[in-house]
Amino acid sequence: MKGKPCFAGTMMGAVPYREMDRAADIILECLPEAPSLPVMTRSIRWMLEGIPCLVFDREKRIVYFDLSTEKESEILEFYDRIEADDLEYFATTPKTAPFFHHMIERIQHSRSPELKWVLFHISGPLLLGDMLKQADGTPSIHNETLRDILIKGLNAKARWLGKKIRAEIPGVEVVADLPETTLVNFTSSAGTGSREEIIKAINLSFADVNGISWVHCCANIDWSLLFDSEVQVVNFDAYQHSEQVSLYAKEIQSFLKKGGMLGWGIVPVVSDHLKGESTESLIERLEEGINRFVQQGIDEKTLAESSWVLPSCETVLLTPNESDRVFRITCQISQAMKKKYSFDYSQ
Repeated sequence: MKGKPCFAGTMMGAVPYREMDRAADIILECLPEAPSLPVMTRSIRWMLEGIPCLVFDREKRIVYFDLSTEKESEILEFYDRIEADDLEYFATTPKTAPFFHHMIERIQHSRSPELKWVLFHISGPLLLGDMLKQADGTPSIHNETLRDILIKGLNAKARWLGKKIRAEIPGVEVVADLPETTLVNFTSSAGTGSREEIIKAINLSFADVNGISWVHCCANIDWSLLFDSEVQVVNFDAYQHSEQVSLYAKEIQSFLKKGGMLGWGIVPVVSDHLKGESTESLIERLEEGINRFVQQGIDEKTLAESSWVLPSCETVLLTPNESDRVFRITCQISQAMKKKYSFDYSQ
């Protein structure tokens, strides 16, 4: 690892910008240590390249899985590619995700001396399997075959993206975020799936991914599930849920002790909330959250060294100007917290 984050600023994936250079400019300006490859489309086709048995219904504007016998050859092809470790088969192509490739080029040509990490975001298998339905309308994650396909397919895509970034931007640490924003559907009292199955799916999705494993969840869940997994960064909505997360102090202590890190999503991405906040008010809110953790017995120095700063979720639902403000506030909070704890960029 390139050392601990020490309040390095970063971001989630989806952004509201239409021009790729506009997106790259603000990300590189505000997040020089840990820029992210932005997602600049509402389509999820870029996530699905290499995944078999999908039907794209253009009239209904939906995508679903079809496991009819006519699709058997696609499944066989998929497992042949997995068995052969053919990561190129799962490549995210410039046709479906030109913004990824453009951002990699921009980082290459505008490389900051502060650069340590490059993040990318795709879906976690539980999230995608909850979103993508079978032909009968039930979530695909509940089908054993489709569950395995999603875990293996997304893992191959994450491994390809990590390999691509390392090849194009030598010397950086890759951070792979496979968000699981619908985990509440699995962990609530009415949820489905056992704890062991959920943790296993998350762990398998990061198998052999050469980089830092990161899971974002903006809902309030049973956080011990992620702290007990093999994930290295647990990213939560600290703007709304730091008090609830602090209740898991025992699990957080164990998590930090084994090298785990926390992503504090402290800058709100809801327009009405953002209007009522400033850099100063959000620093105060972050400090309150940290103090709450420390009061629960968590070592402050270890916590500070192990903390990232970022928006509470993606900025895609904001205007471009509001998104700019979110990233600039994130940068200012990062700088202020580094100063408070005497961290510097050379660490």
